[in-house]
Amino acid sequence: PCGGRAAKKRRREEGGGGGGDGGGRRPKASDPDEIYVMRYFKRLLREWEADLSARPEAERASPAGRQAALMHSQCRDYLKPFFRMCKAVPCAVPPDILTSTRAIVRLMEEREYLKASDAYIKLSIGNSPWPIGVTSVGIHDRAARTRLHDNKVAHVLNDELQRKYITSIKRLMTYAQQKYPTDPSKMLL
Repeated sequence: PCGGRAAKKRRREEGGGGGGDGGGRRPKASDPDEIYVMRYFKRLLREWEADLSARPEAERASPAGRQAALMHSQCRDYLKPFFRMCKAVPCAVPPDILTSTRAIVRLMEEREYLKASDAYIKLSIGNSPWPIGVTSVGIHDRAARTRLHDNKVAHVLNDELQRKYITSIKRLMTYAQQKYPTDPSKMLL
């Protein structure tokens, strides 16, 4: 799913603009998953930045305005490693994270924000059973430990870098929901 040699050739031929990072145009359905996700998130970041700069000076100077600008800046910085991994040949984004982010992007484009939020929760904390209470009382291993599988991993807990870009994806989801509202039954309120 990460492309490979053919994806590298396609990127080179398309150019993309924006410093050769592929973020200068809208994603196409024919793009590899990593390029599609990267272009969609970069487009949302550009729109968010344009909305922030279009505010009146008084609103920008207010504490809430400075906080919003700081949140955008932090989100952009936290996503840079994710974008680098998307551009790497071969793709450096773990396949399960790439598949989940592609599903989130698809749901966001369809304005199914509630389902996108569910997909985000599965990406961030997963379906894994969390041990509650004392887990090792005696010499026997807990029977439920055998049910912990790779597809139930909580990615937010893997490392700091993943935590940062996964939480930034949630911020972009929130921004997209505010910018492109839909039927309230499909939105996370």
